[in-house]
Parts: sequence; structure tokens; C-alpha cells
Amino acid sequence: MIVADTGGIYALYDAGDRHHEAARIILESTSEPLIVPLPVVAEVDYFLTRYLGVDAALDFLDSLRSGAFALDHLKTGDLDFCYKLIKQYQDLALGFVDASVLAVAERLGTRTILTLDHRDFRAVGSNSHGPLVLYPADL
Repeated sequence: MIVADTGGIYALYDAGDRHHEAARIILESTSEPLIVPLPVVAEVDYFLTRYLGVDAALDFLDSLRSGAFALDHLKTGDLDFCYKLIKQYQDLALGFVDASVLAVAERLGTRTILTLDHRDFRAVGSNSHGPLVLYPADL
């Protein structure tokens, strides 16, 4: 399974994004579920609405409704994990959304993350399941 961050999903919707084609190929070529943590949904909605318009945001929500992406609701343990991670990486100013992506990946036992945010995810580097694999960069 692949846990999705905001930038990876945004690139799927923005044909002008330099990562659009790579993100599209990943989505179309994998049979693995694409997991979207709930905090990512709010951030994706904001960026799609702001930069691509309401139709793009509605398309994303329709994809969630139809099951193209699997929505993951955070658990209490995930919040604890986020707190510890954000505290550990205070100098990085790791945000809650990125921490939630890492928490969900940890809980689900996957190392694979769809993201364009190399700074934060490379700094964290791994979870208990091994080194993180960042798509599309690590393809």
C-alpha cells in the first residue's frame, strides 16, 4: 500500500505540474491501495480549490467517494505518534499533515509514500518497517 501526501495527490490533478506524469503513471500502474490520511484531504482541498478551482476539488472528493483513494481516519495512537515526531523534529518544523502521513504509514506497516516533499520525509528517513520509499523520486 502507498500512503499519499498532499503534493503527490495535487500533482495528479495539475496537468501543468512537473510531477504530474510520474504521479499519474504511479496511480495507473499500481494495484496497491492509495491511502489518504484525513488531514491530507483538507490540505489537498485547499490547494486544489485555490490553484485549480472548485471543479478540481470536487473531482478529488468524487474520487474519495468512489473508492479511488482509501480514506484513513487517524487513531488515538496516531496522534501520539504525530506529537512525538513533531517534538523530535522541532528544528525541521515538521507539520501535522506530514506527521500524520508518517503515522499512518507506520500503523499500516508500509514504507511507501507518494510525496513531493523530500525535505521532511528524507529527514525522517525511515519507520520501524525500514527506509522510506518516496514515489515518484525513488522509482
